[in-house]
Amino acid sequence: MKRLFALSLLLLSLLGSAGSVWAQGYWRDLPPDERRQMRQQMREHWQQEREFRREEGAPRWRDVPPEDRRRLRDEMREQRSWQEREQRGWSEQRERRGEGRGWRRD
Repeated sequence: MKRLFALSLLLLSLLGSAGSVWAQGYWRDLPPDERRQMRQQMREHWQQEREFRREEGAPRWRDVPPEDRRRLRDEMREQRSWQEREQRGWSEQRERRGEGRGWRRD
């Protein structure tokens, strides 16, 4: 049963990759006017998706009160500085052991 499932999954993935290769070749073979038209349709589709998301009421950054935005920014900066310090600490330890920046242990 597992073998059948694995084989069918493999076959589907191969068909999917072949389809994407065909689609890429198809896109390049289109005349410039048709390509332009497809791009325009894609832009319109993406615009509609953005409008749908906006209508769904997903929270937007500018809708967040200023004091909450400031607090979130400060927390993100603090987290980023902590990560940078942590990263710097790891790289310093590696350099002390001779593992960093071009050193090779034989």
